[in-house]
Amino acid sequence: MPLRTIAVFFDPSPAGEARADYAVKLAFRHRAHLVGIFVVPFGWDGNPSESFVRGQAAVRELIQRHTATELAATKAASQSFATVSTRENISCEFRCIRPGEANEGAALNALHSDLVIVGSPRSGGLPHEWSAESLLLATGVPVLLLPEHWNGTAAEHIVVAWNASREARRAITDALPLLAAAESVTVLLVDSHKNDRHGEEPGADVGLYLSRHGVNVAVERVWSNGASVADAILGFARRHTGDLIVVGAYSHARTSQMIFGGVTRALLRDATVPLLIAH
Repeated sequence: MPLRTIAVFFDPSPAGEARADYAVKLAFRHRAHLVGIFVVPFGWDGNPSESFVRGQAAVRELIQRHTATELAATKAASQSFATVSTRENISCEFRCIRPGEANEGAALNALHSDLVIVGSPRSGGLPHEWSAESLLLATGVPVLLLPEHWNGTAAEHIVVAWNASREARRAITDALPLLAAAESVTVLLVDSHKNDRHGEEPGADVGLYLSRHGVNVAVERVWSNGASVADAILGFARRHTGDLIVVGAYSHARTSQMIFGGVTRALLRDATVPLLIAH
C-alpha cells in the first residue's frame, strides 16, 4: 500500500522545524498528504501565586491571559509549519490538539495516517504522556523516530534489521513504500547462525521477496562478536551511511505495562539515524 497520508508531530523549535522539513521531503517524494500536528502546551504552569487569585474580574483576567498564551503558541506553530511546508508543492494541512484533548487526539490522528513522524523523547512533539513506543502500541501505525540533530538524507539508503520474526515481517510490509523508493536497501542479519528460522541460506528468501517488489536490495550477514545486536545494527548503519533503520518491535506483558524487547529499547535509546519501528 502506498504512503498517502503522513503525520508529523512538531513544534516551532529548530528540532520541530527540522522534523517538519523531513516530513515534507517524504511527502513530496511519495505524493502523500502531510498533516502537521501541534500539541498546544498547557498554559497553566502551576504558578502557586495563581491559586490565591480572588474575585470574578481577577479570575477572568487570569483565564484570558492563559488563553492568549495558548493562542499565541498555536499561531507561531501554524506559521512555522506553513513556512516549511511551502518549500515543496505538496498537499498539507495544520492541526492543533488542545491540552485537554491531547491523549485522544494523538491516537486518532495517528490512526488515520500511513506513517507518523516524531522526534526524540526530549523534543518529540508528542503529548507529555506519550512516547513513540506508546503511540505505536496504541495504534499499530508505524512510527518514524527522527533524532534531534539529524541533517542527513531522507530514506535513500535503508537498513532493514531481519530476524525472520513476525514483527520484522510486519516492519517490512509497513515500510515497503519507502523501501521501493530508496536508492539502496540492505537486509541485515546479525548472528544468523544462531537462528534456525533463517533457513539454509539466511536472508535469501526475504531478499528475493523484496526484489519482486522492485526493491534494490542486498543481503548482508554480520556477527556481533560479543557486542549487543543493537550495537551491531547501529555500527553497520554508520559504516554504510544508512539513513534509516527499519525494525520490528516486539513487546510482552509485565504486570500492567507493555515493555519492548531489549534490542528495540536499545535502538530507541541510542539511534543516531532515523528509526522506523513497526509492531
